[in-house]
Amino acid sequence: MTTQSHAILNIALLSKRDKPFLHSYAFIGAVLPDLPIFIFFIIESIIRKTPQRELWDSVYFTEAWQNFFDIFNSVPLILILLGIGYYLLNSEKITVFAWSLLIHCGFDFLTHHDDGHRHFYPLSDFAFESPISYWDDVHHANIFAPIERIVILAASIYLFPRLKTRFARWVLVIVNVLFIVSYLLFFIFRSP
Repeated sequence: MTTQSHAILNIALLSKRDKPFLHSYAFIGAVLPDLPIFIFFIIESIIRKTPQRELWDSVYFTEAWQNFFDIFNSVPLILILLGIGYYLLNSEKITVFAWSLLIHCGFDFLTHHDDGHRHFYPLSDFAFESPISYWDDVHHANIFAPIERIVILAASIYLFPRLKTRFARWVLVIVNVLFIVSYLLFFIFRSP
């Protein structure tokens, strides 16, 4: 799933009407597993000027980068954090943050075909190859992407009244508009 999908869905799933301050912890947990990809892109594409084809066909799959990505997507490490937050510290903030990380990893597990993470790292190098890809038409993205957009739109409608500030509501609307435009450009109006 896309980063913005993770953010909207996780906030909707973990939001509590009487505790809007938890939205930020759900948001951070939803986007943190993707942060290494953005760092990777900045370093390799902007700083090192690596050509895009080389970037995504080979550099992305190097051991060093994969280890960096997988630390942020490690279910065992997240479960340790969840245990510490819930059992040792009795912290609702850490618990929501850890659940958001886990939800992100769960959806990534189901929507990455040949670019999936080793979600059991460092205990295992196993990377599940889902039959579904959120971006690759060869692996049903042409079916999954519209479903993802509909689910995120429904989650946004559910979430909208729970957001307490106009700023948060505007951000939600803008993200959805950009999300739909990107879908149209990437899946509908692109050349074959």
